[in-house]
Amino acid sequence: MMAKRPAGVTLIAVLTWISAALHILLGILVLRGILSADGVSDLSAWIAIGVGIVIFCVSVGLFSGSNIARILVTLSLLASILAAVVLVADDPAGPIVGPIISAATAVIGIILLYTGRAGDFFRS
Repeated sequence: MMAKRPAGVTLIAVLTWISAALHILLGILVLRGILSADGVSDLSAWIAIGVGIVIFCVSVGLFSGSNIARILVTLSLLASILAAVVLVADDPAGPIVGPIISAATAVIGIILLYTGRAGDFFRS
């Protein structure tokens, strides 16, 4: 019997789904010429759409309890923590609040994916 999905896992899955939708939407807006920015090409838009589709699949996996999806999101969150550390180390005099918030939310996301109830959900 599958364990009930914890609220923390649902939160992370919903945020992942929103990220997917934004990637796809922004890619489409660039391709349609509605949104433009320096250095953003059609190739970048197609890549954003492709990444959005992958993120969407991962979010569906989180909703359904896929341990592979949990690992992929964990790796993404760890990369976010690393990026925040590199950003602060690269420019110690620069703004620090953004990287701290980014790293803290990534840590919270990892914790939510590995609590006892979440572990039961992904093992069932």
